[in-house]
Amino acid sequence: MALVTALDRLAALPRAELGGWPTPLHLAERFSEAVGVEVWLKRDDVQSVALAGNKLRKFELVLGQAVADGATTLVTTGAAQSNSARTGAAAATRLGLDTVLLLSGERPDDVGGNLLLDRMLGVDVRFCGDVTWRELNALVEAVGDEVAAGGGMAVAAPIGCSSPLGSLGFAVARLELDAQLDALGLTPTAIVHTSTSGGTHAGFLVGEELSPRSIPTIAVNVGHVLDDPSSDMATLATAAGSLIGLDRAWLADEIEVLDGVGPGYGRHTDEGAEAIALLARTEAIICDPVYSGKGLAGFLAAVRRGEITGPVVFWHTGGFHAVFDRHHGDQLLERLPDV
Repeated sequence: MALVTALDRLAALPRAELGGWPTPLHLAERFSEAVGVEVWLKRDDVQSVALAGNKLRKFELVLGQAVADGATTLVTTGAAQSNSARTGAAAATRLGLDTVLLLSGERPDDVGGNLLLDRMLGVDVRFCGDVTWRELNALVEAVGDEVAAGGGMAVAAPIGCSSPLGSLGFAVARLELDAQLDALGLTPTAIVHTSTSGGTHAGFLVGEELSPRSIPTIAVNVGHVLDDPSSDMATLATAAGSLIGLDRAWLADEIEVLDGVGPGYGRHTDEGAEAIALLARTEAIICDPVYSGKGLAGFLAAVRRGEITGPVVFWHTGGFHAVFDRHHGDQLLERLPDV
C-alpha cells in the first residue's frame, strides 16, 4: 500500500510539460558489434527545448512547482559549458520566467556551445571567477535576495538541478523505461549513466524502489562535484524518496559508482575521445568531451574489464554542445583517433 501511495504522490507533483516523453530506446547494433556487448541506448539527448538533454526531466518538476508557487525567476549555476544551466534557462524561458545563470570561470572571448545558446535565449549570465561548485551554490542565495528586493520571487536550482525534488524526475524516468522494456520483452543486466552532481542516480534509486523490476544502476562519475559520491547520492535519494512518502534510507555501500573523471572535471581524456569517435562512427550519435563522452568511456572500460555484460542500457544523458565550443572542440579534434 505504501508504494501505491508513493506512486500517486509522484504522479501528483506539479510538472511543467516541456519534454517529449518517452525518449527513444533502441538497439545500437553496430556499436554493440564493435564492443562485443549488446547495448541499448536510451536517448535523452533527443529533446525539443533548446536541444535539452536529461536535465529537462529535473527542471520539469522544479519549475512546475515554481510556477505553482508564483516564482518569477530561476537562479541556477554550473560551469561555463553547463548543460544543466542552459537547459534550466531554456525551460524557464519557455515558461515565461526570467533566468540568472551563475557560471564559474571568467567570461571567454569566444562564445560557442552552451554559452551561445544562453546568449540566444537572452538570459542574465554572470561569471563568478575561480570558485568551487559549493561556493557557486551559496551565491545562488544572494541572487535570490536580489530578486526579492526587486519585487520578484526566485526559485533556486543547485548544480545539475540535483535537489530532492529535481531528482524525482528520474524516478519518473525509471518507470518510463520499465514500460519500454516490457514492450520489448527485454531484461537488461544494468542501466549505466553519466553522473556528476548525483541527482540522476538518486532518482533512479527511488524509481527502482517503485518498480517491479530489479535492475542494477551504475553511475560513471565524471566530476569532483561530490565529496563522497556514494554517500552523497544515498543521502539525496533518501531525501527525494521522503518527498513522496517513501520510508527508505539508502546506504553508501548500495551505490555503484565507476570512475570516469580522469585528470579533472571538464578536462579531456584520450579514452573519452576514443569513446566519442566509436559511437559517432558506428551510430552517428554524438557525445560531448566534458560529460557524456567521459561517461561512455567509463562504461566501455568496465565492459572491457568484464564487469558489465549485455544486454545493457546506456542512458545517453545528452550534452553534445561543448563540441561546438572552440576550446573544447580544438582539444577533442587533437585527440580523435585517425580514421
